[in-house]
Amino acid sequence: MEGRGEKNPARVRKLARGISSTQTNREGDKKVNNSTKTLPEGYVQSGEINLKKNRRLAIALNLIAVPVAAISFFLLLFFAGLVRPSLMNSSGTITVGVWVVVLVLMLFTIHELIHGLFFWVFTRSRPVFALRLFYAYAGAPDWYIPTRQFMIVALGPLVIIGVVGMLLMLLVPESWVVLLVIMVAFNTGGSVGDLLVFTHLLKLSPTSLANDTGDVMSFYEHPSTLSHP
Repeated sequence: MEGRGEKNPARVRKLARGISSTQTNREGDKKVNNSTKTLPEGYVQSGEINLKKNRRLAIALNLIAVPVAAISFFLLLFFAGLVRPSLMNSSGTITVGVWVVVLVLMLFTIHELIHGLFFWVFTRSRPVFALRLFYAYAGAPDWYIPTRQFMIVALGPLVIIGVVGMLLMLLVPESWVVLLVIMVAFNTGGSVGDLLVFTHLLKLSPTSLANDTGDVMSFYEHPSTLSHP
């Protein structure tokens, strides 16, 4: 019988391996739960959305944005009529044209800045911005960002501009309400690409990572998770 003070070498090695494995797993979990500049070991690319090569997709998203914006406009106008009933009885008019163009350009700038803000929040690095023929973008090309964080990056502008715009409809002068409706509707239509990214992220495993160069979004998963539906 072994003495109480004696240690079993095999048991010690087993415990050491267990501790080492636990530490490795914790380090791995930390990597996939935080943005990283280094792709974790074993991860492979499982898909991408490439607007640079796939011009048809870029054009299709712009075409889809038109009916989405139109539907959003009428729904928001209905909402504005509910929260500001006097609008329905108002005989006044609003000045559109130049104001709409200026505000929409500001809107798209704010939209991309919100993307950039969340990129900065999750990476603490300055994002990149660019304007292309069919779209504008913000990106974080040097970073691999966890799925949950990237969902926030993707939907941030749609949610923030939508909520703030609808709240402002309760407060601004009536002559500005329709302009707000137009802006929020345009933003909703312009978020079609973001919704495409979001729906793609929903199909990935919770430990997946995304890399966004602006033109190309690449998705990475560990092979052990690729068997999910």
